[in-house]
Amino acid sequence: MLRVSYLLSAALIFSACSGKRGISQSAVTELKEKTGWTTDTLRKDVIWYKYSSKTDKQFANQNVNVISFNPGAGLGKMVFEYKKEKDSLSVFANRIPGAIAGINATYFIEKKDSADYMHLRLKGQDIQKVKVPKSSIYWWKHQGMFTFDDEGKQFDIEFSPENFSAIKSKNIMTGAPMLIDNFKPVGLTFADTTGKDIKKLHYEHYLKHQGVRHPRTAIAVTQEGRLLLIAVDGRNKEALGMSAKELTAFLQRFFNPKSAMNIDGGGSTMMWVKGQPFNGIVNHPTDNKKYDHYGQRMVETVIFIK
Repeated sequence: MLRVSYLLSAALIFSACSGKRGISQSAVTELKEKTGWTTDTLRKDVIWYKYSSKTDKQFANQNVNVISFNPGAGLGKMVFEYKKEKDSLSVFANRIPGAIAGINATYFIEKKDSADYMHLRLKGQDIQKVKVPKSSIYWWKHQGMFTFDDEGKQFDIEFSPENFSAIKSKNIMTGAPMLIDNFKPVGLTFADTTGKDIKKLHYEHYLKHQGVRHPRTAIAVTQEGRLLLIAVDGRNKEALGMSAKELTAFLQRFFNPKSAMNIDGGGSTMMWVKGQPFNGIVNHPTDNKKYDHYGQRMVETVIFIK
């Protein structure tokens, strides 16, 4: 009897001490499948999921980082930052007191050839409005919008309206494409390249931009109101990257969020976690064309949890 009690106590102690590694109980509820995943609990309301698999039939040779933030815990908030002059994600992080984790956000606002496809509203001020006509090759790039309150605790992702002035939210960030809308995997068909020759298409054509594999950054909102920040590595044999279709299937399979939207990816894809090596960059940015943690791109918009 004494030996049984000792073993039980030891098991409880081990469980308590290992809560920040492996699959925690709170993560089990959110993560639909555990194979291929490890987790770190950065704070009670912030979980860092890491996926890597060489053998998964659907997602082999992929490397994905996901941050889950639960605003309902009342411990922190989301912070959105915009800087016209651009900075790397790790530099942004150093300017945000209490930052725990973050990603690059959406497509560039200050881009001469394509700035007018974006809508960005912060604290009630429209910093950038959509001006391109529907005939523009860039029109699709504001298909979805992420709205959030000034407190950084309530979020929504939905299709963009024809007229953004009709949206009451004080904060709007557009992106594209929509991946999941009210649990419907709309991203599965957005850029279906089946039977199509896309080699001669303009790089910004939606089929070429979203129909092939690249590093990807995305955001998602769960039924419970949690915010997911997603960074998919790519452009390397160790991490092939995903198309919009594949990213949609990945999120639906492992997290089943209520809504999700792709944002700026490719060389812009970056994720930062406090206290980690390489200035906190935990994914493999590709601007230096190497599979390491040093290829950060200078970006204008970022999303952090603090």
